[in-house]
Amino acid sequence: MGDFPGRLATEAERWVRDGLLSADQARAIVARYPAGASWRNRPMAAFSLLGGALIAAAIALVIAHNWDGIHRLVKVGALVALMLAAHGGGLALRKRGGDRLGEGILLIGGALLMVGIALVGQIYNLHGRPSDAVLMWWVLLLPAAYTLPSVALIVLGYGAATTWYVMAAFDPTTMLGRASVPTVAYLPRSDAIPVEIGMFAIVLFAVGIAHGEGTYRRVRQMVEPVGLMLLFGALLWLTFGWHKPDRDIAAMPGLLSFVVRVLVTPTLIAVGVVARRLPHAQGRAGVVASLVLTVAFFVGEAAAHGVGNAPAVRGLALVSQALLLGLSIMLIVAGARWGRTSWINCGVVFVAIHAFARYVDLLGGMLQTSALFFSSGALLLVLGWFLERARRRLTADVTGRVKAV
Repeated sequence: MGDFPGRLATEAERWVRDGLLSADQARAIVARYPAGASWRNRPMAAFSLLGGALIAAAIALVIAHNWDGIHRLVKVGALVALMLAAHGGGLALRKRGGDRLGEGILLIGGALLMVGIALVGQIYNLHGRPSDAVLMWWVLLLPAAYTLPSVALIVLGYGAATTWYVMAAFDPTTMLGRASVPTVAYLPRSDAIPVEIGMFAIVLFAVGIAHGEGTYRRVRQMVEPVGLMLLFGALLWLTFGWHKPDRDIAAMPGLLSFVVRVLVTPTLIAVGVVARRLPHAQGRAGVVASLVLTVAFFVGEAAAHGVGNAPAVRGLALVSQALLLGLSIMLIVAGARWGRTSWINCGVVFVAIHAFARYVDLLGGMLQTSALFFSSGALLLVLGWFLERARRRLTADVTGRVKAV
């Protein structure tokens, strides 16, 4: 349960101040979850963790000293035993009520799977791309994570999948990386990679939303912001292309074909998932329309870069600036409407970073920068006023429902 009783007591006091509950109701709710001693405050737990860490370090040093002399089957067998022990120990701890500690040990077991893949590759001199090992890791990890089930392993699996995709995008020997190779060899591929990463980010965002508010709520809370941050990073990357000279823009013939044949379909399916899994119908059309517009923008970027059309690339860079600001505002408004604080936080941070990026981009033009700061400040004031009204309206609605009960 961790520090839930303490957090509940703090929230209960806030509910009483806001008029959502009476003092007697708050005391009755808090009494249902008495605070107990956290496992971190028990001397036995602290000494056990410290002793286990020292023993593990000692074993690691002995193995490292004799690594070359250990038979390869012994190495693999020991690693398999460690993985089984980690998963078995984590599941046992969860059954006994130690959810957090059990999830932490399961996480170690999931990480050991990647160590095992790397170890087998080293022992048997297997050759391949680094991204191939990460691909095998998440493909094996995610089914096991849902079977157990383990929130920590699921999040680790999606983290591994994201790492694999980014590695593949930057590797020109992969199918994903070859799509962004320009016709002029000495020019970088930096303009095409954000298109591939941005479309993946929409899929990842939809994966987070698909987990809903039930058993996998914590997966949603962790995966959603990662997808949003990747999408924001991809769009921000593209905003700096508005002043790029013609000589730095080369055709990438394989980009548009790859985007249309491979990336568009899963991205549009992801938008459909978002449309079905959003919490309320009110405001859903705005979110879906924003995502569809973003997909269309990425396809346009792929088309412009595919033929090396420099004016179109520069024009789309200006479009990306407006799109980035619009998506940030949409996140703040939707987050306030549906109680998604992570969306509000992401939107506010994105607006701030976007404003700073434009300041860097326009450095030297005082009038332009002044206009940017004035418009950004006015926008933040309007957003603050809107969010305060939304908070008061939500509080009044909840208070009315409580009094009706």
